[in-house]
Amino acid sequence: MKRPMQHEVEVFENFLRARNLKHSKPRRDILEVFLAAETHLSAQELYEQVRRKNPRVGFATVYRTLKLLQACGLARTVDYGDGTLRYEPDRFQHHHIICTACNRTLEFLSPELDTLLRKVQEDHAFLPQTHAVRILSVCRDCSRATVPQGRRGKDLDIILSRDALQVAIANEERGLHFYSRALEVTRDAATRAVFTRLVDEEKRHLAALQREYEALRQAHPWLNAEPPLLYFDYERLESIFPKSRQHIVQLVQAASPAEVLYLAMSAERRSYEFFNDYADKVEYPKGKAIFKKFASEERRHLRLIREAYQALHLSAAPS
Repeated sequence: MKRPMQHEVEVFENFLRARNLKHSKPRRDILEVFLAAETHLSAQELYEQVRRKNPRVGFATVYRTLKLLQACGLARTVDYGDGTLRYEPDRFQHHHIICTACNRTLEFLSPELDTLLRKVQEDHAFLPQTHAVRILSVCRDCSRATVPQGRRGKDLDIILSRDALQVAIANEERGLHFYSRALEVTRDAATRAVFTRLVDEEKRHLAALQREYEALRQAHPWLNAEPPLLYFDYERLESIFPKSRQHIVQLVQAASPAEVLYLAMSAERRSYEFFNDYADKVEYPKGKAIFKKFASEERRHLRLIREAYQALHLSAAPS
């Protein structure tokens, strides 16, 4: 069994110490089993698993420890709607779709939904609190009398990586399309040099992302049938770069070199803000790291174009 993260152990120890409670071996065993669980557990289910590790632990100790874990922020409850309260480690903000037939639970992330829920609370003069949406439904497999395994905790990193790579690839394809079409009709030498470099970088980055994506799918074939974990604002993604070839050509031909660079700079700024916003909104550590990496790449492109834009203005300024 994997050991719990030291941070979580310290949080629990500090919580108990502040209340003059002992961090006994039974409580430590319960914490380890709970944090290692890959499903949502009722108190009874957790008790049965803990008993395999420490037969001397009683149900009352498990129940009281769960309440302590909830009080210190390491656990939260999930209501399947069947009258039994279940618990899960409170590692990151997410929502649930629960099958009322087989109790299969699917986690998903949605920064847009989180933002909407906070706004509803604020609009009605409520102080925003931690929240989780619970959708009761019936999974497709239950209608066929087949109950699949639900997502395990260790699969979440893989699914989130796939989802993030898909979005990054889509953005790189749009960026490459924009710079390639703009390069075709740009006549200013300095602007062409910037766009040529960006086209080369976008091609390399896109190829690297596609290789990473394919390697992930080949290593985990089950991903092909796995629905998304993270839901994006695709309308916002679509609006980052101008799309149609005709529109791009018209924009570039009608603009001065400085205006063309400003157009590209605005697109890169939107791209940076897109990924940076998701890095701030997604509480899941793996998601934060992925989006911070993408945001850093877009910020580098933004800096490159800004330097060319500023140099163009300096050269055009009267001496």
